[in-house]
Amino acid sequence: MKEPKPTSWIRKIPPYVPGMSKDSITERYGIADPIKLASNENALGPSPKAVEAMEDVGLRMHLYPDPEAVGLRTSAAAFFRCRPEQIIAGNGSDEIIDLLCRAYLEPGDEVMIPNCTFSYYRIASLVCGADVLSTSMRDNAIWIDDILGKVSAKTKIIFIANPNNPTGTCLNRDDIMKLVSGIPAETLLVIDEAYAAFVRRKDFIRATDLISEHGNVAAAYTLSKSHGLAGVRIGFCIAAESIIRTLNRIKPPFNMNILALKAGEAALKDEEFLARTLEITWQGLDYLYEQIERLGLSYIPSQTNFVLIKIGGRCREVFEGLLKRGIITRSMTSFGLDEYLRVTVGLPWENEAFIEALSGLL
Repeated sequence: MKEPKPTSWIRKIPPYVPGMSKDSITERYGIADPIKLASNENALGPSPKAVEAMEDVGLRMHLYPDPEAVGLRTSAAAFFRCRPEQIIAGNGSDEIIDLLCRAYLEPGDEVMIPNCTFSYYRIASLVCGADVLSTSMRDNAIWIDDILGKVSAKTKIIFIANPNNPTGTCLNRDDIMKLVSGIPAETLLVIDEAYAAFVRRKDFIRATDLISEHGNVAAAYTLSKSHGLAGVRIGFCIAAESIIRTLNRIKPPFNMNILALKAGEAALKDEEFLARTLEITWQGLDYLYEQIERLGLSYIPSQTNFVLIKIGGRCREVFEGLLKRGIITRSMTSFGLDEYLRVTVGLPWENEAFIEALSGLL
């Protein structure tokens, strides 16, 4: 039977592989309230100020939201220490990535992406018909020298996550400056800082510190992790005004719903919640490191709210065993890391339950 056919480049796109949901584990194993440590969500839940703001706006849901997101961008400008004109808000950072690809890529253009990183960079690039060139990792980190050795005048966009997902490693100031100074001025460098709030290294540099002097750098950010708003979908691009003006040409007029606008505006001002988030995350990481070593396993030190643990050849068996005990972690098979599990930092009792279950499976 004849039917419409998608473009040839769309047919090349691999499906996105999400983490497992709590509902799916409840249905499969009959566990009423499983512990989800798979998707790097905020252990504390959402910002209380964000919840209050959404409740206050409930009776105005029949109205269209502000198409320019003025209140949200003003709060974001104070948070990122830039001007509102340097910010565009999106329906999660996924939409920001989509907008950047749609604005700056034509079929056949080259995009460079590390071969072990967030998979949506590749998907968004392929949607636009781009040719994706993978770059190598070294010591579980993005390898700057390989990027610089492969970049050319044909390279339109370079994507890096800093810190990187799923390895949890991050590039330092010298690495970033080496990359920025070594690529053509016409190449757009997109630095995804979804996990930047969690970095403890002193030599880390925020991409937002670069945009005033480097017109080809764009930072992507999300409130999903640091502010507990993954279900509301709030993302930003912080870049030179020329880039923001370009993105505004193609942004849907009402891309942010009114609940997201008000929740994000309030969450960005909730300094107490962010401080508590960082405290519980860093304490949780330190606890997991100690217990992983006690169990004789190894891990990749993380600058995020998750840790990558090397289980070994029985990794799939351990993953399934944890599910049967009501604990959801993330298999790394889709990233080519068959011997590893990625584990989100949870509340203290959730971390303890994970270690207890893991101990019984080794």
